Amino acid sequence: DWFTTSEVAPSTTLIFLAISLIVIGALTYSIIIGEAPAHALWRIFVWASASPAENETSPGGRFLGICVTVCGMVILSLLFGIVSEVFATKTAEIKRGMLRVVEGGHTVILGWTDCTLCLIEELAKAKESGGGGTFVILAEQSKEELDEQMADDSIDLLGSRVIFRTGNPNYIRDLHKVSVQSASQIVIPADTNLAPEEADAKSLRTLLALKSRNWPSHGNIVVECASPPNRSLFEKTHKCHVVVVGSIVAKLIAQSTKQVGLASVFGMMLGFDGDEFYIQDREELIGSTFWQATFRSPDAVVMGVYTAAGKCLLNPGWGYRFQEGDQVIVLAEDDDAFAFPEERYFSNEDETSPKPSAARKQELREALMSTLKSSNKDTLATRTLLLGWNHHTPSLLSALDTMVAEESSVTIYSAQSVEEREVTLSRLSFHNLSVFEHKEVDLETYTSYAELANLDVDQFDKVIVQVEGHRECSADQRTIAALLQLKEIAAESESAQDFHPVVEVHEECTQGMLQICGFSNFVHSSSLISQALAAVSEDPKVNGIYAQLMSGEEHSFDLMHYSDILPGEEEPTSVSFAELTWTLASNGDMTLLAWSRENEDGLVEWEMNPADKVAKRDWTSRDMLAVLTRIQWPDDDVGASVSMARRPSRQRANPTPRRSSNSRTRLHHMLAEAQLHVDRSTSLTSGEAAT
Repeated sequence: DWFTTSEVAPSTTLIFLAISLIVIGALTYSIIIGEAPAHALWRIFVWASASPAENETSPGGRFLGICVTVCGMVILSLLFGIVSEVFATKTAEIKRGMLRVVEGGHTVILGWTDCTLCLIEELAKAKESGGGGTFVILAEQSKEELDEQMADDSIDLLGSRVIFRTGNPNYIRDLHKVSVQSASQIVIPADTNLAPEEADAKSLRTLLALKSRNWPSHGNIVVECASPPNRSLFEKTHKCHVVVVGSIVAKLIAQSTKQVGLASVFGMMLGFDGDEFYIQDREELIGSTFWQATFRSPDAVVMGVYTAAGKCLLNPGWGYRFQEGDQVIVLAEDDDAFAFPEERYFSNEDETSPKPSAARKQELREALMSTLKSSNKDTLATRTLLLGWNHHTPSLLSALDTMVAEESSVTIYSAQSVEEREVTLSRLSFHNLSVFEHKEVDLETYTSYAELANLDVDQFDKVIVQVEGHRECSADQRTIAALLQLKEIAAESESAQDFHPVVEVHEECTQGMLQICGFSNFVHSSSLISQALAAVSEDPKVNGIYAQLMSGEEHSFDLMHYSDILPGEEEPTSVSFAELTWTLASNGDMTLLAWSRENEDGLVEWEMNPADKVAKRDWTSRDMLAVLTRIQWPDDDVGASVSMARRPSRQRANPTPRRSSNSRTRLHHMLAEAQLHVDRSTSLTSGEAAT
């Protein structure tokens, strides 16, 4: 037992046998031949190392030489076996991801979720300009399994490298294994296999493990919050940047039922492909107005300012003047791809800031109020069909509740048990959704024509298809099959109405497949989550931009026609991006981000931050604009009325799901108990005791 269980047993045995052989052989040789002990030790050592005994002349010496040589070969074989076993053990540890990573300034991802591969891809794009980076993933899965998933996805790392280590992110010893103390970025994604509250509880424990050692020494922690009410809990636990992406995805899905393509345009701003957000100090802008800065950069879209006090102001008003310490927020291709020369690249009037008449301003705001009402709020009760159920569903239903009229209903078709759905719904507060109908179906028959035909899809005003359950590869297969079945059923119905559902997809390649089938309204949730986490890890200030874009409190991000924005004006037949930007700026606090056009196949394509903003293109009434509109004007009653158009009454203004008292109590109790444990263990030297 000692030889098989002790790590030093083979080496100890080898040394003992070698010394015994040499000493006993030397004594025997000295007795037989009569040589001095020192010479006998040397002779036996030479024979034991498998050297030939041909120089020995005496018969006794030759016999002893043969015996010692044979024994030496046995010991040498044992030595080779021990060395091979050591190498095999180390190789196995490397394959299992058990060895410590010796790195500095790297990015650590704690946990493996359905979005991790997308996250790695986005981080690789962000690091490409710097020659690539090092990404270390600590997950409970085996290294071999993660390597296979990485190879199957065929991600282009663009010069970066990925290292996998197996372990639990809640344990100090495993965190030490990936050198979190010297990491420049630590990303903690929410576990999509758990309920939102459970996922946040798991992330909180990981955050506490980092806090117990004050890790990282010089780096940022970005943590994904699955349940929006828990945001403040994360911020109080440890210094970190909390990203609530799930609620943004849910809002995009809900808004996409009324604005086709909204999620695609929003995704164009998040990723590192093409244009992205940049926040920079620009001394040449000090003293300039926001309007002047907008037309001084032909290679970027100026969106706002980060004030010296650290406040994010998107579209702060055309008369806002940049002060010392302010940073400009732009959409650009790269951080060095834009500049602000003194001369403006476009001008339609004099040097003064645009000042529309009071009557025109009033007319425009009334038009905006009407547009926002129709694009963000139903006036009549509607019926919504929701296929699928996952961890985004509660947030989606809460967002949908703010957009529909009273007495609206939702029919939920899913393999999730009705009991579990009702428990989740009981924790939420709804004001407009009053009827919930449940259809439970087995996962094996989820795409069955007979099951889907019983839904009477032509009776619904909106159809939303979510990823069903966990986001494995078969999830999108079910989505495609169910959509094709529903499209066929809708075509066979008596009403034969158009079937344009909002579709949540898990894999990017699914979008191309659905386009072939005639579907165009997609929300790639995994990509949106990964893009947001990657962007915030690169620049934490971007988190404030996301919150401003989707809050709906001060700004409205919408896709609108020219006639919706500027009623009563003749629509141009040829126009440039700069002209449209100037026209919007001259009539209100509106920033143009992108415009659309139809390609040869009749599909809508969006272009953000065109390379040539003064070049004109053909314009039709079908083309649309992506506009960021300020809907709150300080000290302005008319502006306040536009803001309230999105929120009919005070008690309906908050779409945030209400957390149940049991879950709140459980999370706060866990935090208090864990914090007390950390405080008591700070003087201990054992990392495991601290965790």
